Amino acid sequence: MTSHRVFVAGLLVGLVVRLAALPLPGTGDVSVFKIWSHAGATGAVSEMYGVGGTPPERRLLDYDGRQATVDYPPAALYELASVGLVYGAIFPGYPNTPALTAFIKLLPVAAEAGITWVLFWAVRRFAPGRRDAARWAALAYWLNPAALFNASILGYLDPLFGFPLLASLVAASAGSAIASGVLFALAVLTKAQAVMLAPVAVLALWNVAGKGRLGGAIRSVGLAGAGAAALCVALVSPIVMAGAWPNMMRALGSLARHDMLSGQAANVWWIVTYVTRAAYAVPHMGLAGAFFSPVRRPLAITTIVQLGHPNPRLAATVVMLAAAAWGLWMARKVRDLPRIALVGAWVSYAYFMLSVQVHENHFFMVLPLLALAAASLPEWRRPFWWLSGIFALNLNLFYGFGERVGFAVPRTITGIDATVWLSAANVLVFVWFARLLRQTLREQPAPPTAVRAGIPRRQESSSP
Repeated sequence: MTSHRVFVAGLLVGLVVRLAALPLPGTGDVSVFKIWSHAGATGAVSEMYGVGGTPPERRLLDYDGRQATVDYPPAALYELASVGLVYGAIFPGYPNTPALTAFIKLLPVAAEAGITWVLFWAVRRFAPGRRDAARWAALAYWLNPAALFNASILGYLDPLFGFPLLASLVAASAGSAIASGVLFALAVLTKAQAVMLAPVAVLALWNVAGKGRLGGAIRSVGLAGAGAAALCVALVSPIVMAGAWPNMMRALGSLARHDMLSGQAANVWWIVTYVTRAAYAVPHMGLAGAFFSPVRRPLAITTIVQLGHPNPRLAATVVMLAAAAWGLWMARKVRDLPRIALVGAWVSYAYFMLSVQVHENHFFMVLPLLALAAASLPEWRRPFWWLSGIFALNLNLFYGFGERVGFAVPRTITGIDATVWLSAANVLVFVWFARLLRQTLREQPAPPTAVRAGIPRRQESSSP
């Protein structure tokens, strides 16, 4: 049992750790976010992608001797520009200091607070008799080492899309179709990765907001679509009016052209990267030297093709979509929020494990979704903590506590690169996840009233 005092103390500890980590430099991505925030604060966000050109230009942004183009959707740029405006007002001249790093990181940390609140509220809303479960869900995310590494220590922006995406699924499960659509659009316009969960949002709208009836389901999906379209028009119209629509589409399209098997993600393709690099290094380094050396850098897809192997991009996409479709099919009749969140976690996990071009931080969305599911489905708490540990290690092994900080677990301590062992462990957990998911989704869920009460029907009269 988590008492009120322990809950409040946990929230305070998580806040203190996050505030203390804000000035840490994070990864190289933080430098890019600084460039974007400066450009948005000193110019027009609508022109950050570039304007015109044949082919459409990709504007090169400059700040403090560094340059970068933009490859994030516009909502993230508006958010970074807002932080930049505040920072520029407090610190004239926009100096590149740890204070700027802290300001940039405050964005995802604020979103993390939102995620924690949504987790607590959602479990209380759908399981009003289980206050302890709501506290568990909130603290399981807020004190999670992987969450701490992701945002406040390393400075990734994943919580910025994770917050509205989680809220969108909760809203759909509460029957609020328009709100769900608006929130989902905000998530996608913050980070394109959110689009992977569109089928899960539709599933929630169809089964819950539509109450299982064809007419109601179509109406709920239509209302959500209308809300999403309205927000898209509001955020994208300034870019269209500036003549930068083709430039934005070209910039976002670059996300699908990253030339790598795995961007340091502990997944199937990192194992392929290790084996391929080691096998071709044997003539130069010997068997032991090749297989016991750490993987220095990701393997390019073009290199795979040049070596005579087929391009893995299409096959990886098909396998990933098949895994996601299997989970959605198994959940086609699900109407309770914990199982809907569980399917969302599965789709996110399948994307991380099976797709090429995936980066280490793309695991993020599994955390809040699985915390929401595990709060009401206790058999999922062990997988939650296993996956939290894998994600935290994935981030630490590559980046420690940030650039120039160190404190990374030595990758050679396990003989074969520890990131390879971690990837292999992740494959095993992925299989475990799939088997447990099948079992959970095959179980007969409780009736809607009992699900919302969070207790068996026979005890309904005693719920507060």
